[in-house]
Amino acid sequence: MPDPLVKLSSTRPTVLRLILLATLVYAILIVVWMISSQQYFLSTPVQVEAESRAALAQNLSLKVLETEAPIVTVKNPPINMFKTEASAVTVKDLSLEVLKTEARAATVKNGSREALETRQFKCIGWRATHGCSADGARDVANDKVCDERVEHTASGYCEIEDVKTGERLRAMRRGCATVRKRANFFCSLAPDFANFPAKIGQVVEKVSAPGFSLPNSNQTEAVRAGIVMVVYPKLLAGAYASIRTLREVLRCQLPIEIWFRPDEMQNVPAGLKQLKEAAKVDTMDGVTFRAIDDLRAVRFAAKVHAIYNSAFDQVLFLDADNVPVREPAFLFESEEFVRTGAVFWPDYWHPQNSIFHLVKDSLLGQMLDMQYVDMFVQESGQLLIDRRRHAAAMVLLNASFSMVQTLAAVAGKLVNESFCGMTMAQHDFGGNVLFLHRNANKLTGRRQRYNVNHVFGPLEPDNLPDPVIWTHLWSFRNSSRRNDYRIESYRAPPEFPVWQRCSGKRHLHDNVLFSTQKFADLSFSGLETHLRRFAMEGVQQLRRFQAAMKNGTHWGV
Repeated sequence: MPDPLVKLSSTRPTVLRLILLATLVYAILIVVWMISSQQYFLSTPVQVEAESRAALAQNLSLKVLETEAPIVTVKNPPINMFKTEASAVTVKDLSLEVLKTEARAATVKNGSREALETRQFKCIGWRATHGCSADGARDVANDKVCDERVEHTASGYCEIEDVKTGERLRAMRRGCATVRKRANFFCSLAPDFANFPAKIGQVVEKVSAPGFSLPNSNQTEAVRAGIVMVVYPKLLAGAYASIRTLREVLRCQLPIEIWFRPDEMQNVPAGLKQLKEAAKVDTMDGVTFRAIDDLRAVRFAAKVHAIYNSAFDQVLFLDADNVPVREPAFLFESEEFVRTGAVFWPDYWHPQNSIFHLVKDSLLGQMLDMQYVDMFVQESGQLLIDRRRHAAAMVLLNASFSMVQTLAAVAGKLVNESFCGMTMAQHDFGGNVLFLHRNANKLTGRRQRYNVNHVFGPLEPDNLPDPVIWTHLWSFRNSSRRNDYRIESYRAPPEFPVWQRCSGKRHLHDNVLFSTQKFADLSFSGLETHLRRFAMEGVQQLRRFQAAMKNGTHWGV
């Protein structure tokens, strides 16, 4: 019988070798796991799906987290697990800090838009994130205090706190392309931003109440339709020319409201008399002058004030430098206006080519609680609104409207194959030009001398002081894709002064998506001559009025 001791002694080295090998493999696995864990938590951005990260954070005990030491921000810590200095950061420490940060972030909810009451918020600070997403992993190293400007390429959100309840919320959530390059973004604005939807809700509640109506709203008498304009001193010549063109050339008899700010017009008091004289051919209601008494109604807000407070039930708002090419009263009878009560016109800009940065994740959508719509921006040089039907919409939005589908054309001047567009041309629903808005070169009735060495070209053959700027019309072809519509902004020296802003395309033949027409071939080719002559006569008349006032003769308006 074999000796068992001999057998045991012969197998023991094998067992020991197996145990040693297993121990070595286990040690290697532990080292690999620790290194991979450290790299996992130090990777930038952290490669964890948002859902998994949130679930992991929410499973942590917040009570335990609250008793832990404060988070230590470590910027690019060395990957050295065996460092023994007191300041060394271990893999366990880093893992815990990341999880604690994620846990805190998970407790900060997105702001609610449902409440109608405003809340007292205070700003906590900017919370940066990875991955160009407001929902990305937290990037604590790039957090900022409330009054510190946040770069336009940063992603994250502003953390705010309800002073009364202590609840923390996320506001002004943004990615890397949400704001414009030069935007001044500060989280100190976040409390007001977060309260804006509640303020909208309060207004909705107000205007939805039975019996709400706009000022001067006429609910029982016959509908009054008319034209509304806002003027200021630099637009007097253009407004005078527009009124005379409406009355004398287009034979338009619609009543007209002229809105003005007294503080702006006090230096040219004769200007209002001048405009009233322009409408002497009236056979109907004539021209009414209305003072803007709201200190907040400046610049674009003056338009809103004028329409909101107009005495007309149905309003065709026109910028004072915008003129129809034919009598516009038919718009009030158009099928689109009768059906919706509001007609708007497209601007040059759309999300793929926007100077306003109205993109899909724009902060405007968050603030107004509106879904993103891929459409052209509305141009405000002309607006057609039924105030009685759209009382609530005048205060808010979210009402039906019609948008003219023909995209804006550009009217301008061609010199030596160099084109400078200075006027936006808008269309009717049939695709025919209806409005010409001189938004880049306004009528002055004077020789345009911007410095002693340069004027806008030689005097025209007709000796009228304003230059001819309508020689060609550049229009987008109906067969072209709307997403390909691009209007460029540029300067075009030496053919045009360096101060002149141009729109369109300098070399017209470079873009086959557009077509070009000579103004001489259009039915309204003579309109500019009328406007230029009226502007000159308006300035001459203004000077006579001013001289009379200086001599002691006071003109009433």
